[in-house]
Amino acid sequence: MKEKIRKIAVLLALVMMGVPCMAQSLKNIRINEVLVKNRNSYMDDYGQRNGWIELFNNGYSSVNIAGCYLSVDPSDPSVTYKIPKNDPRTIIPPQGYVVFFADGKADKGTFYTNFTLDNTGEIYLMDAGRNVADKVSYTLSQLSADTSIGYMIFDSDKGLEWGELPATTPGATNEVGEIVPRSELFRAHDPSGITMAITAMSVVFSALLCLFLLFKLVGIVLMRMEAKKNAQATGAAPVRQTAAQLDKEAISGEVIAAIATTIRLFEEDLHDKESEIITINRVARTYSPWSSKIYGINNQPVRNK
Repeated sequence: MKEKIRKIAVLLALVMMGVPCMAQSLKNIRINEVLVKNRNSYMDDYGQRNGWIELFNNGYSSVNIAGCYLSVDPSDPSVTYKIPKNDPRTIIPPQGYVVFFADGKADKGTFYTNFTLDNTGEIYLMDAGRNVADKVSYTLSQLSADTSIGYMIFDSDKGLEWGELPATTPGATNEVGEIVPRSELFRAHDPSGITMAITAMSVVFSALLCLFLLFKLVGIVLMRMEAKKNAQATGAAPVRQTAAQLDKEAISGEVIAAIATTIRLFEEDLHDKESEIITINRVARTYSPWSSKIYGINNQPVRNK
């Protein structure tokens, strides 16, 4: 038992320690924005304008992309770039961004790939095992200069969609327009708040009903376990009575009436009229020197002359 408790404590400690740690999975990383034809847009650290790829971490824990791959053709190593390790900038914080410049010169630094985007129509993001984590496709001939493509909400009913963006936003969100909070949208649909009140009460009552059923189920299980335990202790099988059996064994109305009548008669017998004659009997008492008057305090002692 102690060993099991120790294992559980160690597991909980590892979980708590792992909360702030960086996740090594790419499931929360996506190719968020791409600019292929960069003529007068974003410049790199060397003052040059090249195509670039933006990655976005849409999760709530940091992800280290070191050792992962960016490629325009996974079957060709010459256009597959392995992201170097030991660079703290490859750690993408929650809701964070990083930008890779596709200038074909990987010797410039961590964020410069060995391929360009001028002769391609696909971009791959792969993990350390070269498994594709994300992929985007586009038609090169349909792209305009200095116009990026990426994910943005073009239609609120469809969610995120891939398409041309109204402005290039490297290292920032693609939503450049006014974002209306959901609370304001809900207020527009429900100005009086009746829907909100009904929804809130429904949730509360549903939760209470679920708790009631849960506690009732737990109580039944515990009672059965206790009955089984008692039966094992006494060596007898637990007796389960149905509702029909309990009704048959219940005391009938005639029996209850007879018992009540008997109790009433018994109480009346206790309070019958008593005799009004008072009888006084003399009680003989034996003589005792302690109660004799001849030894009272008034008798003077005899003086010897």
